[in-house]
Amino acid sequence: MMAKARRDGSNLWYQVKGKGDHVITLIGGFALVDKQFEFCDQFLEPHHKLLHWHYRGVGKSDWSMTEPYSVEGWVDDLAAILDHAGIEKTSIWCTSTGTSIGVRFASKYPERMKALVAYPWIRSDQTWKDIFRASYEVATVFGVEQMSRMYAGVVLPTRLLYSEEGIEYERWAKKRYVENVNMTTLKSVLDAYANLDLTSDIKNIKCPTMLLMGNDSALNNDDKLESASYDGLIRDFLALKKDVDIKTIKGAGSTYCMITKPKACSLAVVDYLKKFDKQLLTRSK
Repeated sequence: MMAKARRDGSNLWYQVKGKGDHVITLIGGFALVDKQFEFCDQFLEPHHKLLHWHYRGVGKSDWSMTEPYSVEGWVDDLAAILDHAGIEKTSIWCTSTGTSIGVRFASKYPERMKALVAYPWIRSDQTWKDIFRASYEVATVFGVEQMSRMYAGVVLPTRLLYSEEGIEYERWAKKRYVENVNMTTLKSVLDAYANLDLTSDIKNIKCPTMLLMGNDSALNNDDKLESASYDGLIRDFLALKKDVDIKTIKGAGSTYCMITKPKACSLAVVDYLKKFDKQLLTRSK
């Protein structure tokens, strides 16, 4: 089922698919959005109802340049979509820049959360600010397709970059980027991420939480990108919140782990969420 919710004068696209009572809301990055989980759907749908959606300014949702975009606005967009879809509580699986929306939602609306599965990004230091600035400049000067190649060059495992599999990924990804990235809104969207700090939100997360990412990205080998590396991200998150589970998808790209190893990622999420369904059944007896 595809539908649109409306908040503050904008129509917000979403899709519900799959089966079951336990809903997973999926939040991808600003360029792939729902397509970040395209290869996971087949493994998730037999177990869960899935909510895919686009936040305002990207993809199929409306955009308006009457005010700056913000993570706070996107969080409230998600709340409006859940209301429209009749979903009271959800688990969230968020990755890439979409992590900021999932984490802030879990902090702001704890009563609507079952569990959180997240990529461990918590703030934009100078490295991240430079990444977002470079993203905009590459897209402006060379086009959105080249921005797709830039991200593939640092997020995919090094062994895939010039392989047949890597080339096939790039053919797929550049089409998704072109579909979802709006050059009119891109700078405002990226500015919202560039000014992000979720330090207090991490401490306020009350629901069960699992960190999920791949450990094999080209950026892990660049000292200048240490705060975006596997070790740096995990370390910084654990410094704020230690009571989390960690699932490392070995041999997969960090935020692209669900693309390069969708089955392993999906089953890790399904297995994690099963624990909480069992707890609810036990309490109801």
